Amino acid sequence: MKHFLIFSMTDACYDSYRYFSRSLSDALTAAGHRVTLFSTATEAPEAMERFVGLSFDAIFDFNSALPRLLMEEGGYFLDQIHAPFYDILLDHPLYHHDSLKQSLSDFHVLCLDENHRQYCRACYPHISSANLFPVTGEDQAPHDPSYPQKRIDVLFCGTYTNYREVEASIKTCPPVLGDLTKRLISIMQEDDSLTQEAALYALLPSLEEAELIQETFPLHMQACFLCDSYLRAQKRERLLLALAQKNIPLTLCGNGFQSSPLADFKHVSILDDIAFADTFLLFRNAKITLNLLPEFKNGAHDRIFSAMLNHSLCLTDASDYLKKQFTDGKDLIFYDARHPKNLAEQIFELLASPQTIARISQEGYFRAKERHSWQARVADLLSFI
Repeated sequence: MKHFLIFSMTDACYDSYRYFSRSLSDALTAAGHRVTLFSTATEAPEAMERFVGLSFDAIFDFNSALPRLLMEEGGYFLDQIHAPFYDILLDHPLYHHDSLKQSLSDFHVLCLDENHRQYCRACYPHISSANLFPVTGEDQAPHDPSYPQKRIDVLFCGTYTNYREVEASIKTCPPVLGDLTKRLISIMQEDDSLTQEAALYALLPSLEEAELIQETFPLHMQACFLCDSYLRAQKRERLLLALAQKNIPLTLCGNGFQSSPLADFKHVSILDDIAFADTFLLFRNAKITLNLLPEFKNGAHDRIFSAMLNHSLCLTDASDYLKKQFTDGKDLIFYDARHPKNLAEQIFELLASPQTIARISQEGYFRAKERHSWQARVADLLSFI
């Protein structure tokens, strides 16, 4: 039996970090291991000092700021605990440069995307290991194979960000940084397969600052984070707006949609913000769950697994990872986000065929239950350790 320490330090993103911490803790406990879960929801951060000098088989945190935490007498806090530290990254590593650059003695990362894993290996050679670890969701009704009357035709969960506001922020950047960010956006719009790091490498020969950028690559990736923010926000709004204009019955759940252009459509329902753990009942009541990957070219998002585990047909854009894990038309359906008109036709055809929805969602449930449950993720985790 191993003993693990899991930190739950923030309630960001609809309390999703705390949900993931609890789920990982429960799955490790179910696998026969001992878990100590420290949460700032119940204890003051200062209480972490009691772990100094103790030993564990591993420490976990999500999007962690702990690598930056220093002791008053000097040295990293995490180095005062005898255990390897695993930071589970829920975004592109560029958002976490300030933590990843810290030289902890036994530092590891787990990533949602294979490209993110390779990025960490290339940009942070002091990190001992980087592995693929797409977080997953919860089966709300594991013992109920039936398909109740679903009230939601097409569900989309996610936060709305106005890309025009992101564009305005880019204009306030220092000229060199703003111009670089706009060039990155342009090249990635031309070639949708490019990651931001690939786009930046492609631009290097044409940049006067090429040598400096090459030497401080992860720092410049972080400085251009608005490129990623802009592309995600623009793609999300344009896709959903195109579907709304085609009279697709959409249910949107997430912060910000009430003030978006989508709020003006009668057949678009917007739900108030709800806690992350409560979204699984929405998936359970959705015939189709629509997913748009947040610039993950070779990974997955937990929305995909959450939909499948709750008997909702997952309709998502593809990634190299997803193509290896699932079969289009069998356990989920892929669409091309560049052609929203075709997507609207796909959705109308599916809604007209409840038998197809039931068949694919049932296959998706079995596939996700077999390979993408928290129990399966813990098996992977133990193999990494």
